[in-house]
Amino acid sequence: MPCSDANRDMRKLIIFSLLAVGALFGLVWWFDVEEAGGSFSGFFQDPVGGTTSLFSRAGLVFSGWFQRAQGAVGGTPDPVAMAAGLIAQFEGFSPTAYADPPGQTLTYSIGYGHQIVSGDGFTTASTISESDALALLQADLANFVACVNSVVTYSGVTPQMQAALYSLCYNIGCGAFTNSTLVQDLNNGDPNQAQADFAVWNKAGGAVSAALSSRRTSEAAFFASGGVPTDQSDSGDGTQVATDDNSGDDATDNGDNG
Repeated sequence: MPCSDANRDMRKLIIFSLLAVGALFGLVWWFDVEEAGGSFSGFFQDPVGGTTSLFSRAGLVFSGWFQRAQGAVGGTPDPVAMAAGLIAQFEGFSPTAYADPPGQTLTYSIGYGHQIVSGDGFTTASTISESDALALLQADLANFVACVNSVVTYSGVTPQMQAALYSLCYNIGCGAFTNSTLVQDLNNGDPNQAQADFAVWNKAGGAVSAALSSRRTSEAAFFASGGVPTDQSDSGDGTQVATDDNSGDDATDNGDNG
């Protein structure tokens, strides 16, 4: 019956539309609420810009997942692409400059945890687009990739280890990373202990940060996903503080400002 066919097509259209809206709300919840500390109302105040930001960020994260899946089936994943996906997910996106850490007026960040420094073209009044923030993330990450590659001498490092180390270094800074017990343990041939050492970088301003603790757990798990046993015992005294010269997780998860 023509009428019956039309009704069937209409039902399919309604179901498809509901699924599409549900998928959009799911992405908003994950990227802008759960991961970035935002809100549904904030997203829908600028739905066009919010959607653009959402899919740009999702593309970066999914690219990292693809690289990880490629490694799981015997390919060679790109550790830089995986690290960029991790960092975008951890940091969240802020189009405006924000105090980083909160509660002070000395250091500010913008975009994906880029800490504003003299001469970089940003001020506390600056804004940045999503596409420019992603480009800035890639440029900043290159410096930390070079830092990690220059100080890590362990011959058994996997792409997953590299990605996790890049993410950590981006967060705590090259100086802190270079002088960390994690690097020492890894270079001494003890990747299990190095994995456990991620956990000690969970403080901001001398206090344990739940967001940093969660990030360190995720990075340690990613570090282990290349073949290191997942022993998460914390051998450190827990006093190391994330005092990065770049990223928004110095004191609290940058996603709180995204």
